[in-house]
This record gives sequence, C-alpha cells and structure tokens, in this order.
Amino acid sequence: MALLTDTTDSARMNSFPPTLSLGEYTLRPLRHSDARAWSSYLSDPRVTEHTSWGQVDLQTIEALVSRLIDEYARKASCRWGLARAQGDELVGTCGFSTLSSAHRSAELVYDLAPSFWGLGIMSKAVNAVLAWAFTELELSRIQAVVMVTNQSSIVLLERCGFAREGLLRNYRVAHGKPRDFYIYSRIAKDLARI
Repeated sequence: MALLTDTTDSARMNSFPPTLSLGEYTLRPLRHSDARAWSSYLSDPRVTEHTSWGQVDLQTIEALVSRLIDEYARKASCRWGLARAQGDELVGTCGFSTLSSAHRSAELVYDLAPSFWGLGIMSKAVNAVLAWAFTELELSRIQAVVMVTNQSSIVLLERCGFAREGLLRNYRVAHGKPRDFYIYSRIAKDLARI
C-alpha cells in the first residue's frame, strides 16, 4: 500500500480519507458519481444474499453516499471507493462504518462487484485499510461482523488475520428474518504476527 502523491502532497495528506494505491486498483474517497455503479452491483442478489443490506436502489445509495461524504469531515466513518486505477471505475467499497477515537476502534465493512471476486482484490484492500488505521489513526481494535452463512467473507477475514470471538445470535434482521452473525476482531498487536 502506498499513499498517492503529487504536487498537492500536503493537501492530499490532510484529506480524509487519503487515497491509497493498490497497484491496479485504488482506494479513494467516495464520490457522488459512484452511486450508480455501487447500486448496480449491489442489486445483484449474490452480493447481498449473506448480508444485512436493505434497500439498494439508486435513490437509497445516493443518500448513503451523501451521508458518507458528509461523515468524512467529522471522521465519523471512513469508507473508501475501490476503483480501477485506469479509468477510475468503482468496483467495490472498503472501510469502516464506525470510527471511535475515544475507544480507538472501528468496524470494518466491504463489498465487491461479482466480476471481481476471486482475484485477491478485497484482501489487498482490507490489509491496506487495516495498516492505515492501525498506524495513522492509532486504532487498537478493528472488528467485523459476518453472517454465519457468508463463507466467502469468513475466509477473507481469517486470511486477513481476524480472530473469531463469538456468535451473535439474532444479531441483525436480514431479508426479513433475525440472523446469526459471527464477530471477528483484529487488534494492533496482531500486526507483528502477520
């Protein structure tokens, strides 16, 4: 992972969240223009089947993008757009739905368009945001919750060094039913082990 630099390096370093290079892909702040692509791939049932996503129509996602952009200024959350470096096409998102400076913790969230599954892109993105959060924000804990049926996400979290802490029974309503979720975490001292 590398911070992208240019002649406005100091301005970029002060932006939140910063743009992070992943080689062929980039983690960058979300833009209003990302809503259409995000809504489009979230509308694929394979993406949301094992998640607690609700409405993913364009109007709902436009409102979500606006809220997330507003939260950048308050550092209340930090979700990046994951885009191709060439063409800047949004293919996923990755980041934190909540950030707590008081508790030095965050909750990791991510999603990816199905045509990009199995390429290792999200592993790179997750590792990049973890490294940034543990070093730049000095977080001590990052957690994630995953529906017990979401095997792909479970594998991803474990590959990225998360440890399963337990079962959250009927934790969230998803697709009209209370569902069980696992809670995973990664703490700052885990960085030395991986």
